Amino acid sequence: MSTGNEFRSMGLVVGVMVGVVISVLLIRLVNRDRKLRTEYDEMQKIIRGEGYKIAFYTVLIYEGLLILLDTCIQIPAVPMVTHFGAIALGVTVQAGYCIWNDAYVGLNTRLGRFLLVALFATAINAAVAVMAAVSGRLIVDGVLQDPFTNLLCALMFVILGAVAIVHRMAGSGQEA
Repeated sequence: MSTGNEFRSMGLVVGVMVGVVISVLLIRLVNRDRKLRTEYDEMQKIIRGEGYKIAFYTVLIYEGLLILLDTCIQIPAVPMVTHFGAIALGVTVQAGYCIWNDAYVGLNTRLGRFLLVALFATAINAAVAVMAAVSGRLIVDGVLQDPFTNLLCALMFVILGAVAIVHRMAGSGQEA
């Protein structure tokens, strides 16, 4: 392994560790009782379980399609992008299903803080993707590079925001 790859690997490990610490702090920040665990009522737990099941099968289908595609063509993306795509798709399906069925925001969650964190994460990931695109690091020789995962993450938050807005509009129309 070359020194460049060692630094890249170390950077990824440190980045993941910092991300986990920040995630823990943010979860505690958005929960009213400062607990790490978000609390849900029984109906929310059932809906969330169904969402996890649907997301699991979605990821299986995605990865199965990747296997088939990889035997036929060269996928124009580094492995990190293709496999992070599975994670982003699974999270989007699970969270979207839960948002649509009123089971995403926990009983002890401060919705305003939660939305600010989501907007901040969207903006940071979009900014990283734009900077990579401007510097020519998003796509190199027709191959999607690691920073493309930031674009996928920003897109995931945009889709989930759109689901929430459409759900709210559809719900408020029924209440009148």
